[in-house]
Amino acid sequence: MDDGPGRGRVDDGVRSRQLDPCCVHLVREESMLEDPTSMTLGEVLAAVAEARPHEPALLSENIELTWSELDAEVNRLARLLLDVGVAHGDVVGFMIAKRPEVVTGFLACARIGAIMAPINFKLHPDHVRDQLVTAGIQTVIVESAYDELLSSLLPELSNPRRIIYIGGDGRYGKSHTGQEVSAIALPDSGIGPETPCYLNYTSGTTGRPKGAITTHRNILENAVSTIDGLGFRETDIFLGMFSVFAHPHELFHRSIVVGGPFVILDTMSPRIIARAVERWGVTWMMAVPSFYEMMLDYAQPRDGRESPKTSYDLGSLRVLESGGAYVGADTLNRMEALFGACFLPVWGCTEATGVALANGPEQRSPGATGRPVAGYDVAVVDGQGRPVPLGETGELIIRGPSVAHGYINNPDETAALFKDGWYYTCDLVTQDETGFISFQG
Repeated sequence: MDDGPGRGRVDDGVRSRQLDPCCVHLVREESMLEDPTSMTLGEVLAAVAEARPHEPALLSENIELTWSELDAEVNRLARLLLDVGVAHGDVVGFMIAKRPEVVTGFLACARIGAIMAPINFKLHPDHVRDQLVTAGIQTVIVESAYDELLSSLLPELSNPRRIIYIGGDGRYGKSHTGQEVSAIALPDSGIGPETPCYLNYTSGTTGRPKGAITTHRNILENAVSTIDGLGFRETDIFLGMFSVFAHPHELFHRSIVVGGPFVILDTMSPRIIARAVERWGVTWMMAVPSFYEMMLDYAQPRDGRESPKTSYDLGSLRVLESGGAYVGADTLNRMEALFGACFLPVWGCTEATGVALANGPEQRSPGATGRPVAGYDVAVVDGQGRPVPLGETGELIIRGPSVAHGYINNPDETAALFKDGWYYTCDLVTQDETGFISFQG
C-alpha cells in the first residue's frame, strides 16, 4: 500500500475496521473458484459454466438462462462485436433498459477486452453527447425506444454497422438477434485482471458525468469483499433494483462469483417485484429504503392482520440490502419486524466500484452509515490530508483494490480526487471508536 495522503501521515491514524460477518469464508468454501480476483470476468463465467452448466443463472420475464446458456450467449454477442469492428480497448455505449442484454453485453465486452459504458438516457442530450466524445464511443447497443435521442448523436457515430439494436430493428440498424455471426476465435490472451472493462459513471446530477476507469480486478475484488463481508451465499437468488446506468455490474457480479441465480427485471412497480420475489424465491434484494416500504402494500402479513387484496408471499427474503438513502434505527427495526428479514444499510460510490461500508450484518450502530467491509481502508482527514481526532468531522477518503484509479480523459478531476492511492470522496463524516462512519454532509 501507499503511504497515504498528506505526506504519508494517514497510515498512522487510519481507523479501518472490518465487519465480523457470520460467513467470512463463504467464497472460499462455497465457490468452485479458488481466487476470483486473479481472473477476468470472462474466465469466471467460463469456470462457473463448466462446473454448473445446467444450473439456473439469469432469470427474467421472457428468458431464463442456465450458466452454459449464458456463457454461449455471451460468446455470440462477443463475436458480433468483433464482426462489426470492435477491438481491444474500444468503448461500447449501452443505451438500453434493464434487460438481459445488459448482462450478456457487459460480459461480451469483457470477454474481448472492450469496455462497457452505460449511457444515462435520462440526461440532457448535450451531456450524453459529451459522454460519447469524452469516452470515444463509436459503438452503441441501443433500443428503438431511444431512436430520438440516438438521432441527435449520429454525428458522433461514424460507422452505422456499429449501431446494434436489442429487441427488434430500429430506425438506424438491425436487431442483434437477426444478424449472422461468424465463427471467429475469441481472444485467448491480452486480457487480464488489470484490463479496463467498464466505465462506471457518476450520476451527473452535480455536473457532467465522469467515467471511473474500472478493471476486471476492481469488480471482482468488490464482489469478493461484499460476499465475504455481508454474508452473500451460493444459494442466494439476487434481485437488484438500482438503475441500469448506475453500477450495472452489481446486478450480477456477486452471483457470478458464487455461481448463484440472479433476476433481471425492468420495472419499478412494487407489485410486480413482490410477484417476482414469490415466483423465483428471491432471497436477497438491493433497493432504496422507500421501495421496501412500498412493497409492504403487497406482502402477506406476518402478524395476523388481514391480507391485502393482492398479496404475495415474501417469506423467501432473508436480506434487504438498502442503499441510496439514510436509514435510521426506527426504520431498520420496523422493516425487519415486518419482513422477517435482515435489513442491511450500505454505502458505496462509483469510484469504489460499489458497496464499501455496511451497518451490519453482525455489528450495528443505530443511525450510522456503516464500517468498511473487508478489502477497504478508510480515513477521516482535514483539508491538508491529516487524520482528525475521533468524533470530529472531516472528509472521508477510501482506498483498496476495488477503488478505481481515475476518470477517463479527465486529468483535472483525477488529480483532484485520486491521491497516493486514496480516493477523496468530498463527503463530510465522523468516525467513532468502534470504526463506524456517520455522514454529516
